[in-house]
Amino acid sequence: MADDLLRLLKELDDGNGVALTRLAKRLDQRVSVLLRELTALSDARLGGVPGPGLVRLACDDAGRWTAAILPPPLNGDPP
Repeated sequence: MADDLLRLLKELDDGNGVALTRLAKRLDQRVSVLLRELTALSDARLGGVPGPGLVRLACDDAGRWTAAILPPPLNGDPP
């Protein structure tokens, strides 16, 4: 699912991120499932190990989650 999620996020992200509800509808998945998957693809530390930093997750004041694809690091190192 990660490949499909990243492909769709890259397609839909216009620089402002994409609402998780929109991604969930397009992928026929629950938002909670996408949130777990995107967290693993972000730079969040899980079990003390940082993630790959491929996406950024944000939650606004109204509780709406968005995801944005991040450009790869210039030097090839993880962020």
